[in-house]
Amino acid sequence: MLLRGEVSCSDALAAQHHQFASGNQKFHTAITTWPVSLDGYNENSLGRLSGIALAHKDIFNTSGRIPGLGHDEGQAVPGTPIAVVLKRLASHGAANIAALTMAEYACGATGYNPNFESCINPLHPDAAVGGSSSGSAVAVAGQMVYASLGTDTVGSVRIPAATCGLHGLKTTHGLIPLDGVYPLAPSLDSVGLLTRNAFDAEQVLHACVLPGQLRETSHSPFRVKAWIPETGLHRGIERALSDFSNRQSCIERLGTMPEHAVLTQLAEIVLHVEAARTHRAALLDCTASAGVETVALAGLVIPAQWYEAALAIRPHHLRTFVQKHLEKHDILMMPALPEPIPDASKVTTGDAAFDVKKLLGLHRYMGFINYLGLPSLVVPIALDARGLPVSVQLVARPFHELRLLNMAQKIALPMREQAGFLHSLSI
Repeated sequence: MLLRGEVSCSDALAAQHHQFASGNQKFHTAITTWPVSLDGYNENSLGRLSGIALAHKDIFNTSGRIPGLGHDEGQAVPGTPIAVVLKRLASHGAANIAALTMAEYACGATGYNPNFESCINPLHPDAAVGGSSSGSAVAVAGQMVYASLGTDTVGSVRIPAATCGLHGLKTTHGLIPLDGVYPLAPSLDSVGLLTRNAFDAEQVLHACVLPGQLRETSHSPFRVKAWIPETGLHRGIERALSDFSNRQSCIERLGTMPEHAVLTQLAEIVLHVEAARTHRAALLDCTASAGVETVALAGLVIPAQWYEAALAIRPHHLRTFVQKHLEKHDILMMPALPEPIPDASKVTTGDAAFDVKKLLGLHRYMGFINYLGLPSLVVPIALDARGLPVSVQLVARPFHELRLLNMAQKIALPMREQAGFLHSLSI
């Protein structure tokens, strides 16, 4: 509509700002909002994202402001440079209208945050919202914005995407600069994005990276390999994944992946040690939040040799994994979540209904991908008995994000016809 001149940038931004404010009253996602600025807009010279309003996880520096990180409302600090990735989005015309809630210091697999009112899953008020990029997922699923940036260290973009029926892309480690992004575990951290469809994700991704960084890919049929674990999956999830793999004509299917356990352990070593370094002062003076203690405390006592060995052997594991699973295949598909989306009460510590197995299940298939540094995309493929989405996780070789998004464009249309959670925002 913008390119055809059917709507102006100013009218589009005003409509989206109104839409965001209305949704925020229902879903409680914003930490702070900013008025739409039209400075620098040229209606006759549109960028890729001109006239598009976005909002992002409150983990990115904005101009003159450091983020609140789910701990507070952030702080004005004159001279603070904007995060590189946000600067790139702005250079393509995107407006940034809000900083969004998150698990405190990005240490949490759910949307629970003791410092702010919990955001609400737009799909079902009782359903959990994954974390730590919880506000980003809710803002997109609640049709408040087209897309939102988050960060993913052990699943913090993909888990909320799976709980809210979205496309959640964890990018190749190092593809998008982390300058101006608060760290948790830098060797695992990646900037990711959440959208309602693959087309929007591709538009935002191109604006976040430099020309030539992404590997080009053909639209020919993809060679898909499936890992559907023989144990640990809910029967309904297993059935949905099996049906999906059959529809995609997977040329190979695995029931076991022995390296998953080893890679997960190595990811946990790196996570604990680097998170402990990030939060060392708070841990030592006993002022760290409960979430930080859960993630980082063990890192104070893990032997340095373990951590150094985990990083040293990482390139070997990446080469071996790619050769084994992605040399003859374009896509490796696997579960996103092992069970249907749980109720928030089941994954909130301290709640009478809390079930630790359901909480741990949220990131069971996530962290080892961060250790390998591979790109991964969560996509909804079916509906469960409650009408909530069942998602698949797609993995590709480094810098092959476009391959993941191209496949997602092919498989998401039937879901768009079935479920209201994939409807596009109308201006």
